[in-house]
Amino acid sequence: MNNLKWTYGGLVVLLAMEPALASEAINLSAGNDGSATRIENDLDSWTAFAIVVTSLVTAWCMNAVSPKARSFGTILASLGCLAVAAWFFLFVLGTGILENPKPNQTPLDSAKPTLLWLQGIVALAAGLFLLLVGIRQSGEDKALELKTENEPERYGRISRLLHWSTAMLFIAMIPMGIFASIIPEGTDYRNAYYVVHKTIGVLVFVLLATRLIWNLGTRRPALAESLNPVERKLAHWVHVALYGFLFALPVTGFVMTSFHGYPTFFFIWELPPLWASSDTGTIAWGLFHKYLLPYVLYITLGAHILGALKHHYIDKHPQAIKRIVG
Repeated sequence: MNNLKWTYGGLVVLLAMEPALASEAINLSAGNDGSATRIENDLDSWTAFAIVVTSLVTAWCMNAVSPKARSFGTILASLGCLAVAAWFFLFVLGTGILENPKPNQTPLDSAKPTLLWLQGIVALAAGLFLLLVGIRQSGEDKALELKTENEPERYGRISRLLHWSTAMLFIAMIPMGIFASIIPEGTDYRNAYYVVHKTIGVLVFVLLATRLIWNLGTRRPALAESLNPVERKLAHWVHVALYGFLFALPVTGFVMTSFHGYPTFFFIWELPPLWASSDTGTIAWGLFHKYLLPYVLYITLGAHILGALKHHYIDKHPQAIKRIVG
């Protein structure tokens, strides 16, 4: 009981909640029976499968030998972004959930509709931008000769495939996870979003582990010479932070889910909770998975992407981005 009060107290301080309302607001009571309604014909699993296959094909094509294949890969990436934008503007907005979401568990939940709006707009802009890039690439005729392992000044084919497939899956998880967390209880498709979200989360963790093992056997290329000392340090620590997030988010999500009494989904399979339900565990791990880690991640990931665009378009250092694509 004392541990439970301590956890609630920490949550109150961190999220500026009134103590009397903390228990009701967090709404993360344990003791569920672990049951979950699956959608008919496993459509949720097939959706996850389609997202995974599309991400892998896109990542492979973006770094293919043929310039036409690379152009096709960029256009596939564009269509993926536009699909996210279409999902948001044509489906999410039509559900009315942004106006009437599930009751907030913490004050930070009130920011989620705005975050979805921002991600929908960014996805639309990124899709249109990548479409223009893909069309421009279609006029190129230079083959891309890459080794399997990394080279001194650029990443090899395996590292690129792991990087871009992980990145695309990870980015796809973000809006789905946010939307799933605000869908009201009892909505018929609510669990389907968790199936897709958790399936991709498991795969992101597997891809991360594979990449870390691969990095042990092939040395990472040096940072671009065009970077000044401050940019080099920032680039290093941003990469370290992103690796940390890629590891921490799936792990904290799995632990939180198990403490909550729910299964972890992987396509059509379900892994039951590995330990007993616990209010304290659910709240403690949920604090990290649902609030602290994601909001810091948005800042870090945004800095990573903006930094790459700055080096390429403002500083006019195209070799910086060519280390990992094209």
